[in-house]
Amino acid sequence: MARLLTLATAFVATHGLRLTPIGPFSPFRSAACADGSPLGSAMAGLTQSKMPAFAMEMSKLQLEMQANPNGMPDLPRIRRLASDLSDATDDWGQMLARMSLVDDFQAREYYKMTSVWAEKQGESLATIGLMMRWQADSMLAFADGKPPLPPPPGVNLEKLARQQQEQQQNGPGSMLSQISAAAAVDATPFTGKEAAFESAVVREEYEKLCRDHAGIVRLGESFGTFDALGKVAFLDQLKFIEERWDVFFSRFALLGALNPDFEAQTSAFLNSMGMDADQFREILDETHVLMREEAEAQR
Repeated sequence: MARLLTLATAFVATHGLRLTPIGPFSPFRSAACADGSPLGSAMAGLTQSKMPAFAMEMSKLQLEMQANPNGMPDLPRIRRLASDLSDATDDWGQMLARMSLVDDFQAREYYKMTSVWAEKQGESLATIGLMMRWQADSMLAFADGKPPLPPPPGVNLEKLARQQQEQQQNGPGSMLSQISAAAAVDATPFTGKEAAFESAVVREEYEKLCRDHAGIVRLGESFGTFDALGKVAFLDQLKFIEERWDVFFSRFALLGALNPDFEAQTSAFLNSMGMDADQFREILDETHVLMREEAEAQR
């Protein structure tokens, strides 16, 4: 066992980190973020239904207009899409506000990750909201025969045009389109039928790791009420959980015992978001550093 642990640690150092069930991919959900909760339902409805449907309809409309540039645009359809985007913009802003204000750690973590990711895309949550609202208003003005609307401060039209061109040529080009394109991950990391689980030691370690992870998720439901030292201590415990998952996953990778469905789905998710596992972990680590700094600032 000691030999296998050493090999697992070396595997992490040599091959980099795998996408383990941490952060947004944790199978243990808080009451605030669980399926069926108000926040969970709002997030699923926006990212898995409203925005993908809007993106698909917009792509169809653009292709039709390119195929028939001299034809009459379908103004009622454009007006309907503008209304859909406006509603989605309202939902998006309300969802982010709720995630940033609740006590629950998972909700705050997702909000912070979204903010960090936006900054790495050269955007911000504020400018994304402005861009969405301006696009909706511009579509409505076009459908009503009104003059084009000037972009609001903070919206770079040249950058927006480049992103749309990249989206058409290479897939997702902006944070918003990447969120819409992201596939849902519903596979579990392990099927439970792997040969390694025949070992009582491995099975006990796995069950304890799951219990500890689920426990810290429950504890994090009150994260916003903790004092500064409590928040730092919580982040330390969470980091330890992540490190334990890294080692456990690496051992299973050495044995070739990871669930291929989980690996395929998480890889597809990251590809749709334009990042790899290392970049995901970098964003998650930066998120936790920011949350730690905010806690320290409360002293």
